[in-house]
Amino acid sequence: MSHTTAPRPATTAPPAPEPPAAPAGRTALLAGVLLSLFLAAADSTVVGSLLPTIAGQLGRQDLYSWLISAFLLASVLVTPVAGAAADRWGGRRAMLAALTVFAAASAGVAAAHTMPLLIIARAAQGIGAGAVAALTYVLIGQAFDAHERGRMQGMLSSVWGLAAVAGPALGTAAQATVGWRWIFLLNLPLAAVAAVLVRKVPAAPATAPRVISPGALLSFAAGLGGLLLLIQTPALHMRTPYVVALALVTFLGLAAHIVLVRRRPAAALVPSAFATQGDQRISGLLAVGAAAVLYASVTLLPLALTAGGAAGATESGLFVITGALGWVAGSAVCGGLLQRLGPRATAAIGGLLLAAGPALLAAGAAHSLPLAVAGESLAGLGTGFVATTSLVHTQNTAPAQWLGAYTAAVTLCRNIGAAIGVNLLAAIQLSAAGHGSHGTSAGSYTTAFAALAVIGLLTLAGALRLPRRH
Repeated sequence: MSHTTAPRPATTAPPAPEPPAAPAGRTALLAGVLLSLFLAAADSTVVGSLLPTIAGQLGRQDLYSWLISAFLLASVLVTPVAGAAADRWGGRRAMLAALTVFAAASAGVAAAHTMPLLIIARAAQGIGAGAVAALTYVLIGQAFDAHERGRMQGMLSSVWGLAAVAGPALGTAAQATVGWRWIFLLNLPLAAVAAVLVRKVPAAPATAPRVISPGALLSFAAGLGGLLLLIQTPALHMRTPYVVALALVTFLGLAAHIVLVRRRPAAALVPSAFATQGDQRISGLLAVGAAAVLYASVTLLPLALTAGGAAGATESGLFVITGALGWVAGSAVCGGLLQRLGPRATAAIGGLLLAAGPALLAAGAAHSLPLAVAGESLAGLGTGFVATTSLVHTQNTAPAQWLGAYTAAVTLCRNIGAAIGVNLLAAIQLSAAGHGSHGTSAGSYTTAFAALAVIGLLTLAGALRLPRRH
């Protein structure tokens, strides 16, 4: 497979791939990145359980949704920057910088006494958390070889599943005892421990002579930021003039970035291989499809169970845990099978599960708890298979000097897929409800889950185009 996206100087040979860390160093690295990832992932979910208390204390309830949106938008925007930083300055240095930003922003969240200041601090925290999450995968990819990456990625997915359950629980416990601000202050000593562990690993030299262009960075941030806000427009209830302005910013930002990258390919934050080369393009699309199915089903299932009378508003949220647990299990199983079966087989298994899970949900999950649990579990399993395959296959086929950028690009695709899935399926469900789909509001969720099954089938079709072996 030819890689044309990482130009090299004609007079110098590319640096040799960094050798895997020694076993003792890898143990410290693994402990440090797992702790770092848990902190970043838990803080993306902890605010949900704190929103009523925060809004009651600080006021401006019209702004509270931005406590989540600002964090998510910032974490997505910083993902490709983190990958480029890892290639430019080394993964260890980039991770230490990301942990510093995350800890400082966490202190800002704890100290904020107005809603606007809290939103700004949450956006800064999203920058640190997004960089930490992206660099976790980069560091693991650098420290472990192709035969071990599948098992390691399964372990990282387990941390995501644990954080999805632990985040809201920790938030609820904190606000009932010491107060919600302490849950963010706790990040400071834990981030310090993670930094100490990461520092035990010898500093790695930069693997590519890349220069992060300010123009390329600003144009990419403007275009992607506008796109993400457009995706979230139904949730944020923006008026038409703002939507038109965002569309214009998105177009101009992305157009300017394309022009700059065509003049200077090494300045690209996302390797052009994800648009031009088959394997990488398919891996990115698989990541989008898997995230869309999981995050949309997790969002819609509690609403469907409540609308159909299968569960009350309180207990319906508990059933989405099956999706997170399925993701963990799917990643672990896929990690063990990937080297033996190859990426096409494991991604195809995941695609089948991604289609079967939503199909079960569409068959009557709103009225049946067993169908809801089975469907959400299959969706989680499928996501574990597809997400792990797409990431490991990308790392195993990426040029060594661009490992950070390629890894971050897959993570970015996953985040964009989550945003697209949640908002697209919410729009489908609301449209179906408005037109009286199947005569009941519960029937509108059937339409939405059926659309998710179609996305699962498209993911399966893409999986079949991957090679049999890396």
